Parts: sequence; C-alpha cells; structure tokens
Amino acid sequence: MKKRFRRKRYKGRRRSLSASNWGPLVKLLLCVFGVLAGAALLTLFVMILLESVFHVDTPLPPDGIVAKVTKLFTKGDDILVTTPTPYYTPEPTSTPHPMSSYSPEGEEKEVVIPADMQYYWFGDPVFYGGKMLFTAGRIVGDNVQMCGLLEYDPATGSVVELPVKPRNSHFIYPVFNDEWLVYLDGNRKGGGEICALKMNALSAQPIVIKTVYVGQPEIRLDGHYISWIERTGTTRDKLFVCDLETQETTVLAMFSSSSYGTSAPYMKNGTLIWASDGTEHYEDGRNASVIKHIDLSSPGIRDYNVDTYVHDPEYNGKYFAWIDAHHSADSKLYCAEVTDGAQLVSHEVASGVVDFYLDDEFIAYSVDEVIYVYMFNSGESYRITPERELAQLLGSSEGFVTWMDVTTRERDVLKYARIP
Repeated sequence: MKKRFRRKRYKGRRRSLSASNWGPLVKLLLCVFGVLAGAALLTLFVMILLESVFHVDTPLPPDGIVAKVTKLFTKGDDILVTTPTPYYTPEPTSTPHPMSSYSPEGEEKEVVIPADMQYYWFGDPVFYGGKMLFTAGRIVGDNVQMCGLLEYDPATGSVVELPVKPRNSHFIYPVFNDEWLVYLDGNRKGGGEICALKMNALSAQPIVIKTVYVGQPEIRLDGHYISWIERTGTTRDKLFVCDLETQETTVLAMFSSSSYGTSAPYMKNGTLIWASDGTEHYEDGRNASVIKHIDLSSPGIRDYNVDTYVHDPEYNGKYFAWIDAHHSADSKLYCAEVTDGAQLVSHEVASGVVDFYLDDEFIAYSVDEVIYVYMFNSGESYRITPERELAQLLGSSEGFVTWMDVTTRERDVLKYARIP
C-alpha cells in the first residue's frame, strides 16, 4: 500500500529588518540615540551627586532641555521624577558710581593768576553762579595784606579784579550772589566792619552794616539776609541777622559763657540754623546738643535734638552735617537726614576731621591733609586729592571743592575740582 505524500504548499519567505535596505540605518540611529540618552542621564546623575554630597554648585541646563532628575524612594523602589528647570531672571548690571572712575590727578585744576596782578597769597574762595570769588594778597610794609578781591571763571580761566578796596587792612570771608557782595573789612589786630555792596554798583561806597570790635566772624549770605555770631562782651556772644534791603539787624540768640558762641551759624534756601545747649546729659560725660532751625519767612524756632555735641552745623534742606569738637584732630564728622521727628538719627562719616563743608550732593572734609567727599547717593567716601599731595580744605559750593596745595610752602597754590 503506497503512502500518499501530501505536497507541501509553498509559502514565500519573510524578509527580516536587518535584511532590508533600511535596517543598518535604523540600527545606527537607535545606537546613537541610546548613547546620547545614556550620556545625558549619566551627566544629570553626576550633577545631582556633586550637589548633594559635595555641595558643588553646578550650572543649570539650558532652558527647554532635560529637567533636573531627582530620586524618590517609595516602598524600596527607585522612582525617577523630573522637575522643570526654574527660570531665573538675569540681574541687571549695576551702573558704576561716577566717583568710582574719578581721577584726582586728572580732575584737579589750579587757579593761575596773571603775573602782572602781583598777588601771591590767596584765601576764602567761594563759588556762585559758576564763578569763584576769593581774596588775594601782597606784601604791604612788613605784612601780607589781603587787599584784592578776584573773580575767576573756570570755563575760560580768566581772572578779573573787582573794583573794591578795603577801608581798613584786608578782606575776610567774602560772600556774594546775584544782588549782593558782603565781606568783613578787617583790622590787622582784630575786629573790623561788615560791609555790603550791590553787585551792579561795586564802585560805590560800601554800606557799613556793623562794626565788630572783638574777633572776626564768618558771614553767611542768603538772598538779602546775612547772619553771623559775634563776641559782644567778656563772656557773651550774640547771633545776628540783618536784612540788607532795610539794614535792620536783629539778635536771634545770646550765649553766655558758652562754647556755642564760637560755633558759626549756617543759612541757605531761606533757613537759618545754629547749635545750642541740649536738655539731655549722658552718664558717660557726653554733652547733647540741639540744632535750632528757623524759616526766615515765618516765625517760630524748631529744635532738633542730637545725641552728640554739635559744632558748626550746616544744612542743605535734606541733610544736616556737623563735627563734635572744635576742629581738632579728634573731631568726628556726622550727618543726619531730616525726618518728621524732633530727634536726629546721626551717622558717623569719618573721624579726625579737621574741617568740612556741606554741599547739595556731598560733604567735603579733610583728614590728615587729605580731602575726601562723602556722597549721599552711595554712602561712600572718595579721595579727591592726589597721592603725595598735602591739601588744606578751603570750601565747597555749587558742586566745586576748593583747597590750598600745601605740599610746598614756597607759594600759595589754589586748586579746585568739580565733583561729578
């Protein structure tokens, strides 16, 4: 019996992916992707390990790339969770303060006087309206006499002598504005006359406001008012205010056997201030002072209590400044911003301050024959005189600081700088 053989039906052979034309390319792409993914994960794990174990700050991945990977432990299983990378707003680059690039050697200027004027000594410079007014002297007899008033224009470097001559010996503490020129016409042995002239009539005879018999007080000018403190007796000093238009003089305060009688008043923008005794005394021996404040256009005196001794206070409408001793090597410079309260919260600016001047944007002060400015907008001090130069501070007004270069004593070298 013959076996019946069933012919197997032929089926076509199925082709594998590796045998296709695209097989090698697909495998290559998968391998590349796998390598990149593994490298990325390895990099992230290394970053996390460095941060957690060694506390190393690692840079964040770029926005939109792989998120930071953290590991959570739940029932013994490791679960990888991704957290979106936070977006950090870049901090704007701060603008450097103008004084950070200040060059003392490049900014200081010397006042050069024409030789034919024959003045060799200078003093008491003050700026107003972009011009500098100062006294100038020469030898008369056997003494130096400050017998000239010179006006200097920093824009052109020109120097003009005003047609004013002293009635006595020399000019001291000249001040001026658009309308008035005021100065002390001093005697060589002390005292003198407080004189005033209209700026449009400098050749006229000066108005003698008051004769001073003791000392030579510094005069303050604001508008058509002047003020000064004068010794009027053996132990008595008085604070005077005069209206130049009417020539009426008023005594605002008196000091009897008081050190405040030697503290100069200050007047600016219609406000007059001066130092006086405070009501508080401290166990450590410190003396507390009061800064008296009066608006010349209205009656009434306001007291600002200060927790230090106050000498020669100044005020620019926003800040008070003063020193706590009589221009000694131990003097400390303070400033305080005006608030609604009666107590001034003082801030120590520097110690060893021999002299200072308050301007609108800064305080100019000197320590060890070096001049600095304390800028209100930065709370920092900056040196404005060059290294190896010795300087004596003479004044500050309208953004200018003036000093005498005393590195050499052979001649007077008057310098100034504009504070940016």
